[in-house]
Amino acid sequence: MLLIQSDRFDVSTIDVLDWLRFLDEKVVLGTFNDITTIKEIVYKISNDQHESLVLKTDKGKIHSEEIDAFWYRRGAFNHQPTDGQATCTNQHLLHQRFQRNFYREREHIDQCIETLLHCNGKINTYQENFTNKIANLSTAKKTGLKIPDTLITNDLDELLLFSKKHPKILTKDIEFDSINFTYDEMHNVSIYTTVSILTSDDIKSLRKKEKKGTPPHFSLFQQYVEKKIELRIFYLNGIFYPMAIFSQANDKTKYDHRNYDRKRPNRCVPYKLPDHIESRLCTFMQELKLNSGSIDMILTPERDYVFLEVNPVGQFQWVSRYCNYDIEKEIASQLLKTNYEK
Repeated sequence: MLLIQSDRFDVSTIDVLDWLRFLDEKVVLGTFNDITTIKEIVYKISNDQHESLVLKTDKGKIHSEEIDAFWYRRGAFNHQPTDGQATCTNQHLLHQRFQRNFYREREHIDQCIETLLHCNGKINTYQENFTNKIANLSTAKKTGLKIPDTLITNDLDELLLFSKKHPKILTKDIEFDSINFTYDEMHNVSIYTTVSILTSDDIKSLRKKEKKGTPPHFSLFQQYVEKKIELRIFYLNGIFYPMAIFSQANDKTKYDHRNYDRKRPNRCVPYKLPDHIESRLCTFMQELKLNSGSIDMILTPERDYVFLEVNPVGQFQWVSRYCNYDIEKEIASQLLKTNYEK
């Protein structure tokens, strides 16, 4: 069986499922998403038997022994709520502490479930969601990739010094950039943070807040790198699928192509990376132990390649469609290959 974990709104998952059924109409598929409720877990470990896992969900059972290949696309486990709530107000604090303990226990269980789900062939894991953006910049530098000058601080004196060296700086989240929340079957809210340009007036405003007793939060600041084009590169087991985004022709997308202009979209075309950049990116992904992910880079007017970040679960459907890469077919083929080999 090929098992796929995603969320219900990810259209790329649907495309891969279509390719799987087209390439092998007899393939056995298992799927679960953010609204598939896990009702019971049976996890067995012993000296004389292999580890085994049975997930009992509202859609049926998933047996670990039947999983030949696993693709983690997106989402998280959705556990059935624990019955019973503390009713006495004077027990509220105790109840909270019990709940925190339950959550920690559930995290340990979830990690074990994920380990067993992808013990055979796999593309991505849930834990790779938490790849460290700051550590990744350090790894990129060590593998020979250029990166923007970066400062992580809540010290405004350091920020002022940084701004003198780089008159144009930007700020972005340290954690990854999207929040997806569903509050009923009809409504889904997605929040995507975008890059912001920081001016000297902004820094002065922060200084005033600090004097009033409100210290700034830790933030990530980067030198703004002038762009010729932006590059979105999907990586899958050693193969690169690069796309050039001509975001500089539009003031709305100049600083961040995710400020989409629906009326006048950016031109996006296939792109060939130099061999030495592919080699360094491949080393970088191997260092992070990622076999799939979406990489963002910049090509400067001086034709330098500058690494920005990698998102293990970044969107790739638009790269596939704009460039006719058929990435969904490649993912389906690799999953089927793992299934056949086993």
